[in-house]
Amino acid sequence: MRPAFIPLSLFLALVIIFCERADATCTGIGCSCSISADDLSFGAYDPLSASNHDATGEVRVTCGALVASITVSYTISLSSGSSGTSLARTMANGGTTLPYNLYTTPARTSIWGNGAGGTVTLSNGYSLSLLVPRTDAFPVYGRIPPAQPVGAGSYSDSLVATVTF
Repeated sequence: MRPAFIPLSLFLALVIIFCERADATCTGIGCSCSISADDLSFGAYDPLSASNHDATGEVRVTCGALVASITVSYTISLSSGSSGTSLARTMANGGTTLPYNLYTTPARTSIWGNGAGGTVTLSNGYSLSLLVPRTDAFPVYGRIPPAQPVGAGSYSDSLVATVTF
């Protein structure tokens, strides 16, 4: 007699990056900037897989001015989330946690944080044209390491993206 096949429940892990609107203080008439981000969803996670589980999202910064040749420069940082450390972020489902992290590069070698303790931030700068807002998109590369022994359910974490002008 063959044993019955019992399907493994798939796991949903969702990282939510909340961004509040940020306005720049800059020299010039009508100079302003804002930040936005998409939720980064890992989708179904298989704890028996031997491969990393990757996902991508995006943080966007839009700046505009009513006067030409305004110079804008800023730095984008990400909070550590509920784990309290950017080097070892975790999503939670009740008391169960699922390790993951967010990176600035597709190779997932530079952890996106606040620039402290081995993390990096992203910086950008440019001159704005008259009445032509500019939006720059910055990819967020997420990774859940393989073979994490977690139970079925929805795992989530909330982070804050901060733009410093």
